[in-house]
This record gives sequence, structure tokens and C-alpha cells, in this order.
Amino acid sequence: MTSAKLLFRDYKLDPAGFELRRAGHRIRLERKPMELLILLAENQGQLVAREEIIEKIWGKGFFFDAENGINNAVRKIRSALNDDAEHPHFVETTVGKGYKFVALVERVVEPGALPSPAVLPKDTHRLRLRRTWVLALVGCALVAGAIVFSAGGIRSRIFSQGIPPIHSLAVLPLENLSGDPNQEFFVDGMTDALITDLAQITDVKVISRTSVMQYRGVRKPLPQIAQALGVDAVVEGSVVRSGNKVRITAQLIHAPTDRHLWAESFEGPANDVLSIQDQVAHEVAARVHARLHSQLRQTMAARKPVSPDAYEAYLRGLYFFDKRNAEAATKSAEYFRKALAVDPDFAPAYAGVAEALPALNWFNGRPPVDAMLESKAAAKRALELDDRLSEAHTALGALLCLYDWNWPEGEKEFKRALDLNPNNSLAHNRYMMWLLSKGRLPEAVAEAKRAQQLDPLSFFMNREVGHSLYVARRYDEALEQLRKSTELEPHSKDVVLNWIAWIYELQGKEKEVLELNSQLAADEGIPQAVMDSLRKAYIKDGWKGYWSKWIQLHLARPAHREYYEMALAEARLGHADKAWEWMEKSADQREVWVTWIKVDPLLESARAHPAYKQLLRRINLAD
Repeated sequence: MTSAKLLFRDYKLDPAGFELRRAGHRIRLERKPMELLILLAENQGQLVAREEIIEKIWGKGFFFDAENGINNAVRKIRSALNDDAEHPHFVETTVGKGYKFVALVERVVEPGALPSPAVLPKDTHRLRLRRTWVLALVGCALVAGAIVFSAGGIRSRIFSQGIPPIHSLAVLPLENLSGDPNQEFFVDGMTDALITDLAQITDVKVISRTSVMQYRGVRKPLPQIAQALGVDAVVEGSVVRSGNKVRITAQLIHAPTDRHLWAESFEGPANDVLSIQDQVAHEVAARVHARLHSQLRQTMAARKPVSPDAYEAYLRGLYFFDKRNAEAATKSAEYFRKALAVDPDFAPAYAGVAEALPALNWFNGRPPVDAMLESKAAAKRALELDDRLSEAHTALGALLCLYDWNWPEGEKEFKRALDLNPNNSLAHNRYMMWLLSKGRLPEAVAEAKRAQQLDPLSFFMNREVGHSLYVARRYDEALEQLRKSTELEPHSKDVVLNWIAWIYELQGKEKEVLELNSQLAADEGIPQAVMDSLRKAYIKDGWKGYWSKWIQLHLARPAHREYYEMALAEARLGHADKAWEWMEKSADQREVWVTWIKVDPLLESARAHPAYKQLLRRINLAD
């Protein structure tokens, strides 16, 4: 067996292995730029016309924004080769016509097993050796050409040989090759949708979107990314959208070795984009040797075509939902509703509404109860249209627990969501909340860690592990985890420092608590004079003086106050009767924290009061 390599300067290009190296180190190139580099290098010194590039790389007759697509591929080749467009050493542009590979290319055949010179006469050996080299060159050229142009799917078959076992997978953000920055939402939405499909594969861990989206536009070695995400393999690729057509190109790579296992393109009309996603999911599942979950097959078979306008609005909703702030939550809900205005039977958009509305209230500081009825109606409508939506079951389970306090039915919904999609990190997180509310603390910690494993770079999932450890009274572990979460998202540290302050308070670290509370107050824009008055109250009368002053100041605030926080303050003062009065108001507003009254360490001293058991019965958490 022989293999032809192309050598230029200190680079080695292996067309058959689809690999570029420099000084022994592999240089990563995406599929299209690699194909173009091979095409140009194989035609060293010759002008390759743009029309020929389109036909051989993208396919004859394929809809394509040639100007942007080819330019993007050439730009990536130049970046990999450290080339300069103005003074090229490798790729020279002939404006309006095409490109020429100007570096000297040496073709080298690396023999595998040639006849031994000892068994052949000198002339015969020389003749046969020449024939062997000629045949090797011809064979390698045919193989390389077939790989470059994917003749008969040869590339897919070569790459798929000897695929190592894959137990975990990440879909890296697909790249927008449409040449239109306004299509980023569409491409990110396609990444999200592909993750959702692949997450339903049994026996394979699929990383959630929050973690992988951190690598959009990031150029890091693939093994390094895989190690950070804790996966065996990654899927990467690109999306081209032009008019009413969409093309997805995807490749599967074994992360530890950076080895390409499979690559293929899928194209079709935009109004059938769900079918294109399904094809990609099927092919990836086949390559990782995982049978598609029976429920996933049913989901794909039952999917109805969706209007391109409705699907575009839905993808925009997902795009903004992932940003997780007040402004984005507003836009997210608007786009999900817009999708439903176009297609009233589009189940995923109803699931989006069911998640977006509570988030919108949360970010805007409005009582959660205001969004519950509409959210629950949206979740139920989603399931009427498609009972296989894991996201809708997750949303409904949370609403059943937080609004109806129907814990048995809520648990059924979470378990159904996880049965449909065992990689649904949000469903694991919501089930963790259920376990906390019921007082099943070891199970809650384990479930929080499962969610974190599926979304390892998510600030929220890491913080929630710290939350579960705090409630379980494992304070040192909780502190360590909470500090790690701030490293992932430093600008969100204010929703971590409060947990740390509570732990310090329970550990008797009063000075540390005062410093953290001052920092939190400053971040919230509370005037320094207010903090000075609290500090003076602490110096004069200790914690009782501090919390008495705190209650006085909060009662004077005209805006909506968090009743649960008022209850905790009264409990700190030993006023159990007042604490449970505030807690009843918290229950009226369906504040999420009221469901944790069985386990919150700060309520320990107040649980002897008869009102505690009355409230437990009201919210259906009595044993």
C-alpha cells in the first residue's frame, strides 16, 4: 500500500488522510477549505477558475453565494498557512477569475511493502520498481481525487473505518457560510436543534447548548476543547442558506486523536429544514454506533413540515432565550409568539413560550404568578400537538410544582422528559429542585451533578451544584463549587455571592458577611448611606440590630419586595410568627423559594412554630 503526500515549504498535505501538518503538528482546517487546498495544490502553478472550484467543491448546479463562500475558504487556507494576500507565498488571487497555488509542490510516495531487491535481477527489479511507483501514483491520485470530490461517498466510507467507541459527544457551533451576519441566529438555532435531536440518542452523553456555544468563533485545538467538555468526539460543520434552500455540512471527529471519522453534506428546501436536521442526526448516530432512541425515530417520523417563516421566528426565539437577560427574554417570547401567529400548530414554539414567560418575569422582577397560567396553557398545548417534546414536559413539570404544588404529577413530567431525552440538562436540574423540595438531599446533589456533566461550562448548572450542596449542609464543598461558577461568568457573581454570604453567616464569619453584603448592595445600586446605616446598626447591636434595620429599610421600599427574604430576616431575629406570615405571602406569589422551606438552613430555628406545618400542608409538602 502506498500513499502520496504533497510537500510545499515546511508543510505536508495528505489528500488521502485529509490532513495538513507542519513540523509534525497537525493544522486543523474545516472540510471545504481543506478540499479547496487539495484542489489548488494538486494543480500547482495552474489557474483554477472560480467556476471549477464551485463545481468540484460544492457541486454543479448547487445554489451558492460564491463570492462569500470561496472567499471565506481562501481566507481560512491563508490563515492556516500564515499566508499574506498582498504578498502571497502559497495562494495567489487572479481577481475575477480564480486562484493559483504558487509554492513549489513536491509529490512524495511513501512505499509500504516493495519486493525485496535480493529476489529480482537488477534490470527486472528496476523495471518493476518503476511500475510500482507509477501504479502507486495513479492509485493515490484516484483515491485522492475520489476523496476530494466525494465520489460515490468514498470519503464517508474511508473515514468511518475503525471508528473507536464513542460514549460522549459535543456539537460545536455550526459556522455561518451564508456571508450574511444577520443569519447568525439561524445558524445558532440549527446548532441548537441538532443538539436536541442528537441528545435523544441512548447511551451517549451529549453536551448541552450553553456549554458548546461558548466556542462559537473560538479557535482552539480540538483535543483541548474536547477535554474541557469531557467528550470523546465532536461534530462540527457549517450552514449555507440562500433563498429558499439550506445546506448543512457536518463532520464527525474523534477528539483525542483529532481524527476525521465521517463527513457529508445535506441540502434541501428551507421549508423542509427539519428533515435535513433529521438526516444529519441519523448519520451521526450511525457513525457513533448508537441506535437511535425509538422515541426519536417516532418523533422524526411524526414531524410535520413547518413554514419557513414560522421556523425562522422560532430559531430567533431560541437565539435570544440562550442569552438569559431581561431584554433578550422579552425578544425570545415575542419571536415564539410570532412563530405561532404564522403556524398555530407548531408545538416547539408553544414549549418555547412556556419557558420564556417565567424567565421574562424573573428577569424583570415581576411576581412569577403573573406568568404561570399562560405558561402552563402553552406547555399543555405543546403536548397536545406533540407528546414527544421533552422540553414541553420539563416546562409543564416545573409549572405543576411551582404553581399547583402538584408534586406527584410534576415528578411524572420530569421522568417523562428524561425518558424522552436523557441528555436534557434542564430536566435534570428541574428534577433536582423537586428532590430538594421533598428533602431527598443526597439524590438532589447527584441529580445536580448529572445536569452539570451534561452542561459543564454552564454558569447556571455549576451554581446549582453549589446550591444543592449548600442545602445539604456540605458547606465547604458548596463554597468551592460556587467559586468555580464565578470563574465561568464573572459578571453574574452577584447571584453567587449571596449564597456564599449565607454560608459564611451559618459558619459565624460575620465580618466576611458584612463585606459581601456591602459588595452586593453596591452592585444593585443601593446608596452607600444605606449600607453605612446597616453597618452602624451591626456595630451597636450585633446581628439583631443589623437585621432589624434591614427590615425597616426594606419595608420603606415602594417596589415589589421578595417576601421570602423578609421571612428569612424575621427568622434570624427569632420572630417565627412574623416569618411565617411573610412566607404565606411568598406562597401567594408562587415565589420559587417557598418550595424549599423544608430544607433551607436559615429557617432551622423557625420550624418549631405551628405555622410551619400549616404551610407545608398548604403547598402539599407535608410528610
